[in-house]
Amino acid sequence: MRPFYERTLGRPLALLLSPGPQTLAAYATAQADYAAAGVDILALVPGDSALLADAAALPYLVLGDTQGRILNGLHRALGRGPGEALLLLDPNQRLIAAESGATPAEAALPRLLASIPATSPDIVRSAAPALLVPDVLDRPTCRALIRRWHDQGHDEGRVAGRVQGEQTHEINAALKKRLDHVIRDHDLTQVLAQTIGRRVAPEMAKAFLFTAGFRFENFKIVCYDAGRGDYFRRHRDSQGPGTGSRMFAMTLNLNSEEYEGGELIFPEYGQQRFKPPGGGAVVFSCALVHEALPVLSGRRFALLTFFLTLDSRPSGDSRPGGDSKPGGRS
Repeated sequence: MRPFYERTLGRPLALLLSPGPQTLAAYATAQADYAAAGVDILALVPGDSALLADAAALPYLVLGDTQGRILNGLHRALGRGPGEALLLLDPNQRLIAAESGATPAEAALPRLLASIPATSPDIVRSAAPALLVPDVLDRPTCRALIRRWHDQGHDEGRVAGRVQGEQTHEINAALKKRLDHVIRDHDLTQVLAQTIGRRVAPEMAKAFLFTAGFRFENFKIVCYDAGRGDYFRRHRDSQGPGTGSRMFAMTLNLNSEEYEGGELIFPEYGQQRFKPPGGGAVVFSCALVHEALPVLSGRRFALLTFFLTLDSRPSGDSRPGGDSKPGGRS
């Protein structure tokens, strides 16, 4: 797949799977419109296809799948049989939509453009080394986690400390005020670990060159309530007792559209306020100072976890949420 990554350089992509000659010709005719819109076209055909002989004449790249593994894997993942299909990918090669059969070129382009959020070319003079990953969890999963917080109980959040040399977890309202539900259901933990591992670890490998194996600390569903004046003041996640195995932290917002305030800041690097949309996550090194600002109205729900070293032995209310490795393995 090296040619694929050499050609996918931050633009949306229409990926044609096993296209027939008419489809190849139609997208060749439309290629100028795609290029003007900043969208790439790429076709993947079986390695023994006669279409490869004429591929050099097309205005876009055609790759041959010699052993059929990639095409078969994509069709299987999409729950579709062999045959023509179209994948619409965002600038980070994340799947937006999948269509079976031959999709007209004039229909695919507007659909792809409409699915990509508009961004502005801002000049950035300082920024925290934090990774924003959208759509880690879908909206139904986010709503289910919020219901779990309501239905299965929650407690005042605690912080790690030591009393007479013994590690403790105590309420410390001077530092943190929120209500936590620790997920201890094995099946749910495994589902979350596998889903998040597949969707976040490859981005960490690309952004941070983080390719080590890891485990998840217990997942927590937390609530910052404006009515209670909740917050989490400035701190580092790897400085307390029993936190030495933490490498990266993840905050995944579950309902960003339902509250005001509550953003995450990294004051060592400026005052930018991080607030990914619902289902999106912020991933950052546990060595960074950060703060969860007070929620001004409504209630902020988030799913929290930490990426731990594989040889870690979590203590207190922390335990492995599943072994994972970057690169899509979990």
